[in-house]
Formats: sequence, C-alpha cells, structure tokens
Amino acid sequence: MSPQYITSEDHLPADTGGEVTVQVTNQETKEIFQTRARLSRDSHDLDDPEPLTVLRGPHENVEEQWYIEIIEADLDGAPVDDQVLDRCIEQSRTQSDVVTVRSEDVRALVTYLVETGEYDSVSEAVRTFVTQHLAETRPLLLDRYVERRVRLEQDDLSRRLTGGDET
Repeated sequence: MSPQYITSEDHLPADTGGEVTVQVTNQETKEIFQTRARLSRDSHDLDDPEPLTVLRGPHENVEEQWYIEIIEADLDGAPVDDQVLDRCIEQSRTQSDVVTVRSEDVRALVTYLVETGEYDSVSEAVRTFVTQHLAETRPLLLDRYVERRVRLEQDDLSRRLTGGDET
C-alpha cells in the first residue's frame, strides 16, 4: 500500500512549482517530518506521486487532494537553514579545522580504537563517527551541505576562470 501524506495549507510555500521544502505527516504512522519534494494537483505531473491531503480553511476542515513526490526526507523533522549552513561552510573554509571534543572519555575511547588498529588516526575515527551519525539522523542536512559546498566551489572556479578573482 502506498503511503499517504497530510499537510496544512499553512505549511505550503507560496510558490509550489519546482522543488519545495514542506512539512508533512505520514497518515499511517503519524510521523511528522520536513521533506524536499515536488507538489502537484495532478498526479501525471510527477514521476513517483503519492497522495497528499492538504487541509484548508480556518478549522482545517476542508480537504483538497494533491500529490507529492518526495525527493528527500529529514526524519528528525529539523529543517535546514541554508543561510546558517552557508555561513558555517564559509567559516570552515577560512578558520582552523581543529574541532575540540573536550572529553577525556571520548578521547580515551577513540585513542583506543586508533591504537588497536581500527582507525589510522583520531581524526579519521571522529570524521567517520560524525559522518555516519549524520547520515543516519540528518540525511537532509548532509545532502544540503553537499549541494551548497559544490555550488560554492563552482562559483569560486567560475570567478577564477573568468578573471573575477585574482587568486
């Protein structure tokens, strides 16, 4: 059986054309999450449409049938703030890349994994743990990071190639 989703008219962006970020509820599991998706009132406009009920009206008692094609979901429900992400990417490009854990326990455990040959370095172990954790808990954040990082690198390369940057 195909999943069915519900959202409020209040959660729909003003422009529903193209890719949008929208909060939806899985009707069966009642799970609420943010997702990047394509929306349409006609299922034929989407490659992989799922039913979406849009609740309208002052008491959300008017139902309208739409369709949703989920591109990616962030199941922890936390939206990604692109401006904050861009600022963090820029800071990471210009500042030290040292991340301090400040935990004797974590340091001891990670050092153990390095000394027993599971990882080549503390940095490799920490990168692996953080990346795996984010992949499991914040897939939307990771995907958005990759998109924004690639865009910044493309912009940098374009500026250098067109003479817009003398570095």
